[in-house]
Amino acid sequence: MKKIILSVIFLAVFTITGCDDKTIVDDGGEIEQTPVFVEEEPTPFPLFIGDILIEDSPEKVVSLSPSLTEIVFELGYGERLVGRGSFCDFPSRVVSLPEAGSGANPDIDRIIALSPDLLLTTTPILARDVFRMEQAGITTLIIPASGDLNSLSDTYRALGLVFEGMFTGAEAGDEAFSVIAKACNNTAVVNIGRFVYITNDLKAATGDTLEHAVFSCFGENIARIFDNYEFDFSVLVDNQPDVILLSDRYTAEDLRASENFSELNAVVSGRIIPVDNSFFERPSARLVDVINEMLEDYRNLVII
Repeated sequence: MKKIILSVIFLAVFTITGCDDKTIVDDGGEIEQTPVFVEEEPTPFPLFIGDILIEDSPEKVVSLSPSLTEIVFELGYGERLVGRGSFCDFPSRVVSLPEAGSGANPDIDRIIALSPDLLLTTTPILARDVFRMEQAGITTLIIPASGDLNSLSDTYRALGLVFEGMFTGAEAGDEAFSVIAKACNNTAVVNIGRFVYITNDLKAATGDTLEHAVFSCFGENIARIFDNYEFDFSVLVDNQPDVILLSDRYTAEDLRASENFSELNAVVSGRIIPVDNSFFERPSARLVDVINEMLEDYRNLVII
């Protein structure tokens, strides 16, 4: 009797796990059932991105974050977008899609009405709103904003996995990110020396920022020892940067008019390079344009 019960237990377990049973009759006439494993064909889905289950490649997607929207297009899946965030405006054809609020203020009713399989955002969404969307069959995937090149690479990989699955997804993400990686591996060609990057609010890009990660490929960031864009201005004065990278919200005249920045030799001598800071707020392959323009401006400074 014990042997029969054991056989039934095995049958239940291995039926669930996709195994067959092979029946054997021993010399005593008793029946034993021996489990035989049946190897299942691996599939690209389902998979987990963090703790979020992605059951299949999404056919309909709403992206609330400009950077994620741009990367989706870079991966070749832009046609699957059925809605966008209010600030998603690149590439230009995305503007024709219905708006669904922003990451900070999502229009949940609108998102549900668009009936996507997946919602993408870099900004946390209220638990009650996530639950409402789950009830409507919408998976919410939050991919945090990138603070360095590694996390930006991870974003590309995560989106590659979302659309292509386990077999080719990571490689697709790496291939798309490679244009940024190649642009940042240009140190043998240009070294801008010691620099500081001045942001939209006249703070310095510190060592924990994406701006630092990108431009440090070409020189030494004097503000790297600080965090969260907060810095001691005396350090810049004591370690005079060779060049100032400046958010294009400001001009060289703005720095010369500043009591603090006017103390920097690079400001006095006009060694200031404007940078479009918006590309760091919405990082994608367009960072390559920022890098190339910065390097060209630097070459012009050197020639002058």
